[in-house]
Formats: sequence, structure tokens, C-alpha cells
Amino acid sequence: MNVLTNLMNWDPVAWMSILMVLGAVAIVVFLAFKVAALIKHDAQAHKNDEP
Repeated sequence: MNVLTNLMNWDPVAWMSILMVLGAVAIVVFLAFKVAALIKHDAQAHKNDEP
């Protein structure tokens, strides 16, 4: 219970920093999946293009 009350006493700047880092990580992961999907789609298109 002491850890829970300790977390509630953090200042808003610390919370916003943690949220910004989590948001940045989420964006990087999302973009990595999008790039992987584009690479797979491009490879499939090139495979179908050549006889």
C-alpha cells in the first residue's frame, strides 16, 4: 500500500514524462508494424510481377 500512496504523490511533470515515453514507444511499435506490412506487400507485388 505504501507504493500506491508513493505513486500518487508524484508531480504531474513526472507523470507526463512517463506518458510521453509510453506514447512514443507505442508510435514506434505501430510504425514498425506498418513498415513491415508495406515491405511484405511490396515483396508480394514484385514476386507476382516476375514470371
